Amino acid sequence: MTDFFVFALVLGGLIVGHELGHFIAARLTKVRVKEFGLGFPPRLVTLFEAGGTRFTLNLVPLGGFVRPAGEDDPSVEGGLAAANKRTRAAVLIAGPLANVLLAIVAFTAAYKFAAPDPERVLITSVEPGSPAASAGAMPNDIILAVDQVDINDFLTLQDAINDRLGESMTLLVQRGDEVVSLSMSPRLDPPEGQGPVGVTLGNPTRAVGWPEAIGLGVNSARFQFAEMVRLPSRLIRGELEPEQARISGLKGMYDMMVWAGQIDRSAQRPFLTLNLIGVISAGLALANLLPIPALDGGRLMFVGFEAIVGKRVPPQHEGLAHTVGFMVLLALIIYVNLQDFINPIILPR
Repeated sequence: MTDFFVFALVLGGLIVGHELGHFIAARLTKVRVKEFGLGFPPRLVTLFEAGGTRFTLNLVPLGGFVRPAGEDDPSVEGGLAAANKRTRAAVLIAGPLANVLLAIVAFTAAYKFAAPDPERVLITSVEPGSPAASAGAMPNDIILAVDQVDINDFLTLQDAINDRLGESMTLLVQRGDEVVSLSMSPRLDPPEGQGPVGVTLGNPTRAVGWPEAIGLGVNSARFQFAEMVRLPSRLIRGELEPEQARISGLKGMYDMMVWAGQIDRSAQRPFLTLNLIGVISAGLALANLLPIPALDGGRLMFVGFEAIVGKRVPPQHEGLAHTVGFMVLLALIIYVNLQDFINPIILPR
């Protein structure tokens, strides 16, 4: 039950953050906002009114919404549709930008808790019956060398082991305050899902200051966006299997949050959970920027068309496009969420 409340709080917070971006931009650009809702309708109660905006609490406790005046009607004075192109674009893009900022905050917090040290290789788990297990390797051992080869990254370790397949080798590891020598022979034909020596690898963590944590957070957000943008081309080129690039619905995100929480609790640091929050927030930002009517990106597409052509699409036609887009989007959401139950995401153990 705790995992469910954490998930609802995280997802709701990211959605409210998105809507808060729209709200702040609307206020700054003098666009009237009729309602800022916590949760989704039906409405339970009006909390208060301020600046002409009704702040409400709604029944479905997940996320929130902003209802600007005249969203699709240019005849409403002071409304969104009546504003100039720059104002409309600013209000529309502010929501995704808020999610970008939240992603950076989440990644930054993750690295402040536990920044990985890319120059050291850590054994995170050992497969029973593997050469590493027989040699006495243990989780949290830091690999220092293979024979006389110093190990300072994954690639160096992989090359050193592959050069010694079927042969005896000595693994030098740091275990707490002592250095331990382990003798083993990497397997030529390991079981499926295991490597030659039978270990799972990671990086130990190190303490970093806020400036470095912020830099790592920004780089992680940039990497996530770059990977998501490249995803379609990688699928076309066959670099990824469709199953590896599937979209997750609510259940898939919940399962990943539970998985990350279990690992973080054992490690006593919220690194994976915070990283996952960053990934979800980045995904929300990019998804909302897709040029699909009813999404922020779809509405920005109409603003861009007006800027290029110099003529506005008739409001009734734009409204129809957003209605159709919403129905298509709803069908896609239902399909994606059903897939989470029919074909659940398989997570590492």
